[in-house]
Amino acid sequence: MIQDIFPHIFDNTFLMVEPKNKDIVIIFQEEHILLHKQTGEKALIKFEEFDDMNNLIYLFKIDNLNFFITFQTPVITKGHDVEWYMLNIIYSIFPIWLQYAYITAIHLYNWYRMNKYCSCCSHLMMRKIEERALTCSHCNNIVYPIISPVVIVGVINKNSLLMTKYADNSFKKYGLISGYVEFGETLEAAACREVKEEVGLEITNIKYFGSQPWGASHILIAGFFAEIKGNPNITLDEKELSEAKWFNKDEIPLELSDISITFEMINYFLNNKEGE
Repeated sequence: MIQDIFPHIFDNTFLMVEPKNKDIVIIFQEEHILLHKQTGEKALIKFEEFDDMNNLIYLFKIDNLNFFITFQTPVITKGHDVEWYMLNIIYSIFPIWLQYAYITAIHLYNWYRMNKYCSCCSHLMMRKIEERALTCSHCNNIVYPIISPVVIVGVINKNSLLMTKYADNSFKKYGLISGYVEFGETLEAAACREVKEEVGLEITNIKYFGSQPWGASHILIAGFFAEIKGNPNITLDEKELSEAKWFNKDEIPLELSDISITFEMINYFLNNKEGE
């Protein structure tokens, strides 16, 4: 999965540090990102390339490399081979640890961008110096990075896995049932509700599989396997899904990138005795 970057080490400890010349500055502008016109690590923009760059915000480090973002319009004095790209280019950035860095940076970038002003009194928010949080300069309201919990469920009927396609989404490949956790719910209750709502099925024997952060959507995904309870006939919620179908192991389409927990769960089902 995308967070599996070993032997590299991701460290999100909050620090107030000054950038060094070789540290990375990630520059977003709405739905765009500034990169060198090269591949891999050569696409990264380093602090030493800027003239008079201030107000950098420290994000995290990978190994000994610090990552920052800035909301300042940059003036680059070296390495002028740069270009604004659509954000989805990050999904083609390799090695995988760099892709993970950029996706995680988007999470914090959007949080800072969307919380410039206080939601209680509309005054300016300020960065706290002792923790990763924003505080209102007027009413002292404190805001922390948003992380929304999501469940994804591999529903099993004997030797078959239920796979679905979204109804109103540009992503048209087969995946698994998923959805946001509602207030007052456990993860397991959310899994039951999502399956019931989307395909009209009851599930039992819910087993935790694993989790994955996905910064581009500020979500934390918890994966579960569950067995069908009762009638396996599907009642499709056409507002949510365009298709839901049972696949035997020898029929399952493995169309997804191996960076996702969905791929990991489908692959696990194919190579283990779940459902047998």
